[in-house]
Amino acid sequence: MSPKTSSDSAAPSLEASDHHHNEEEETNRGCCKNVLDVVEAKTQLLFSLPMILTNVFCYLITLISVMFAAHLGKLELASATLASSWASVTGLSVVIL
Repeated sequence: MSPKTSSDSAAPSLEASDHHHNEEEETNRGCCKNVLDVVEAKTQLLFSLPMILTNVFCYLITLISVMFAAHLGKLELASATLASSWASVTGLSVVIL
């Protein structure tokens, strides 16, 4: 009767250690899951999308103007680039928009 008891007590302790290992893995997954909340990230992206698009299109206005000036010649391209840079540095573009 004694050998059965020792083998019975040994088996549950091994299973308990395996079960404890699985709990640690689930805890680690849960920790990583809390780092990136997909629903919150999607909500924030949807709220910020208009602002992102506004900034991209504002940049494209300057880019397209300089590209049109490049078709006119090198001097015109240089002057359009300098004027665009000066306007953005002085804040003139903020006043216009």
